[in-house]
Amino acid sequence: MHQVEINTSNITSFKQHGFCTLNYIETIDDFNKIEQGGLIGGGSNLLIKTNHSLFKLSKTFSYININNSLVIIGGSTSISFVNRTLIKNEFSGLEFLGGIPATIGGCVRMNASAFGKSIEEIFEYAICYSADKGIHTVYKNEASFDYRDSNFKNKIILEVGLCLKKTHSDDIEKKIRENIQIRLTKAPILRTFGSTFKNPPHMAAGKLIEECGLKGKTVNDAMISQKHANYIINLHKAVVDDVLHLIDIAKNNVYKKFNIELEEEVIIL
Repeated sequence: MHQVEINTSNITSFKQHGFCTLNYIETIDDFNKIEQGGLIGGGSNLLIKTNHSLFKLSKTFSYININNSLVIIGGSTSISFVNRTLIKNEFSGLEFLGGIPATIGGCVRMNASAFGKSIEEIFEYAICYSADKGIHTVYKNEASFDYRDSNFKNKIILEVGLCLKKTHSDDIEKKIRENIQIRLTKAPILRTFGSTFKNPPHMAAGKLIEECGLKGKTVNDAMISQKHANYIINLHKAVVDDVLHLIDIAKNNVYKKFNIELEEEVIIL
């Protein structure tokens, strides 16, 4: 296991200011050294609250193999690399995640979804590690997916198998570009961790926060986005306490006005 002291701005899409100890998992023998709750993926929906040691799969677990319609992907492989490879090999199915700075393991864990599609629709299996079972495989009929949730929360995803379809590369690339453009139009995609809160049933968290007059609300260098109120952006050197303060402000105002308790979608470690 390789250990480094690192600025959290280098491992989170929010670019949060701060420092932590990061341990790169390089071999299977490293798994028994992992502390519970300290594993991170691409850092796209993450806030690091404390200075404890964190763990991350190394490049050893970043790969893509294609076997007919089954695309086999290492858990630490970035979505951007996956989609570039799928375009080259003319496989469609992950266009809905275009522009998300995440790993495939994190997307399965959170059952990532967008544009009416989700990971669970194309999921076939995942090879995982957990303290109680060791290395084991979870197949499609054993997996449990929900809104921004799955039964992989307490597992380390080492490999994922997805069932994709052959499509012309130009069509795949066009769809990815369209999805990225929609994201740019509706919400910020830089210096943010994505949606702050899960949407309550039949409601939009961003709309509730907006109706509380909180668009543009700042705490030091953290700001509730003017473009989409369910996003918090880093203006310069925002630290975790700035964001947590904004989260509390949003939750308290929505509860007082609508009697609705928002639940965080961002993972806080």
